[in-house]
Amino acid sequence: MTLATSPQTRDDDFDLQKLADICCERVAKEFRESGKILAPIPLPVMEIDHEAESVVTVWLQVPAELATAYKAGQFFMCWNPYDAEGGMSRTNFNSEKPYSVGDIKIDRAGIDETTAADEGKVGNTLMGFTIKDLGRQSGELTRMSIGDWLAIRGPFGTTFPTPKSGSTLILVSGGIGSTPMHMMAREARNKLGSRLKIHTIMGFRNASEAHYVQRMEGLSDSLTITTDDGTQGIRGYPTQPLEKLLEGLDSDNCTLLTCGPEPMMKPVLAMAVEAGIDCYAAMERYLPCAIAVCGLCMVGDRLTCRQGPVMEGDWLLQQSDFGQHHG
Repeated sequence: MTLATSPQTRDDDFDLQKLADICCERVAKEFRESGKILAPIPLPVMEIDHEAESVVTVWLQVPAELATAYKAGQFFMCWNPYDAEGGMSRTNFNSEKPYSVGDIKIDRAGIDETTAADEGKVGNTLMGFTIKDLGRQSGELTRMSIGDWLAIRGPFGTTFPTPKSGSTLILVSGGIGSTPMHMMAREARNKLGSRLKIHTIMGFRNASEAHYVQRMEGLSDSLTITTDDGTQGIRGYPTQPLEKLLEGLDSDNCTLLTCGPEPMMKPVLAMAVEAGIDCYAAMERYLPCAIAVCGLCMVGDRLTCRQGPVMEGDWLLQQSDFGQHHG
């Protein structure tokens, strides 16, 4: 790939869908051969949704088999080869960072509904990465435009346990930790339907940063929103409604999953363990390589990239380096 392929140099009549199809075929070939994308493959951004203040979902066209194989908790390494000005020289603006998939959908915009079934057409599979502006690299991704490049490799990492019919799932998120929680709720509901109860608690700093609320309302039996300043839902932190929720649940048939800042997840996991409920957390640690080379993603004696990001709550609570803010 050279600078000649920068979105800023394309003609007005450039066929973005054709480019996406070609790139998608390359991803499909790599995925069939290796079971994952081993080296970054650039894909053009097909859609962008502005979810909330400084929060966007960037949609990429991917092979259907990749979307089907992806499981909640796993992550992709995402690399923006160009900054917003079309260059590649600004340090750290185009570095590679891990992101969870926030949503998956089928785009049928180019499908003729009257002939689709006869021709076997189902539409294009889009995978959405929901990103919050938290610094130079993530901020650059939130300012991307349709047609820009975003390279991905993966998926990597461990997954959440599969819920059983008749069980209860408690999902607690803080900030952008909403993304794996949404994918878990989506997977569980698609598999078990009404044979599963899902109770969701989502924490945000304020109402302007609240996102995925409608998505989770459609998947959850109950949804509680908390904000630090009280501008939406309950004023305070997710631990407040969680305490009341845990009181009436059968601990033998319940699982709690959480993702968000570690200072939030630590008390959440402690409450679950005290209640005798199995619990797991999706860790968000500095993760430069994803292939167990750099060793910079350690939690206790585990590598987040290989033995995570999903880890057992009771184990995490025993680690002295868990529960603090990490870069």
